[in-house]
Amino acid sequence: MTWTEAQQYCRQHYTDLATIHNTEDLDKLTRPSTYTGDAWIGLFDDVASWKGVMGNDSNSWRWSVTGTTSTSQYQNWASGQPDYNSAVEKCLYMNSGLWFDGNCADRLYVVCFTLTEPGFKNYTYVPTLMTWEDAQKYCRQHHTDLAMIENQTENMAVASITLGKAWLGLYRKPWRWSDGSTSNVTSWENSRPNNYGEVQHCVWENSYHDWNDFSCSSLYPFFCHR
Repeated sequence: MTWTEAQQYCRQHYTDLATIHNTEDLDKLTRPSTYTGDAWIGLFDDVASWKGVMGNDSNSWRWSVTGTTSTSQYQNWASGQPDYNSAVEKCLYMNSGLWFDGNCADRLYVVCFTLTEPGFKNYTYVPTLMTWEDAQKYCRQHHTDLAMIENQTENMAVASITLGKAWLGLYRKPWRWSDGSTSNVTSWENSRPNNYGEVQHCVWENSYHDWNDFSCSSLYPFFCHR
């Protein structure tokens, strides 16, 4: 079945597609002796919660200063953005007023903000190249946090002081389990995930218990859990 069909089947006949919380769970994924191929598990990256929207799921975009998803739902993505290119673009930068998802390890300039009073933000452009994580640490040390933008007026204010690409405070943590639970256990195959073709948002595992991201419309057997 496709990943979505497998999810529906598991929810109808069991509890859900297989969720992995520890290595013992991995060991329970046993195949019939007649099949040694790949099979869907319950891990996926829900594009409906992050691709050009400000959703409220665990893998949706959220602001550094609050650690929560957007309350105003304001967004200003460039055309085709975000795209989670190569499965590494999980942090937001601004360029000419438009939003792009980028590799958090890239070194860009930075926009911080200081909350001077409730509802009023004072933005500061920092012309120093930093990774997103280093930018977050810098802004939290010297200001309130990386820039948070909740409306068009604030977006224009940041764009007016920004030269070139600059980190803002929006980020996300990709991947969640079908049953809504969270887990720090991963078993990715070498150089995966890579979101090849920007269409690989579901996960199968092989007989060695290695995981790979793949197109959700592909047909595979699957593991359910109860």
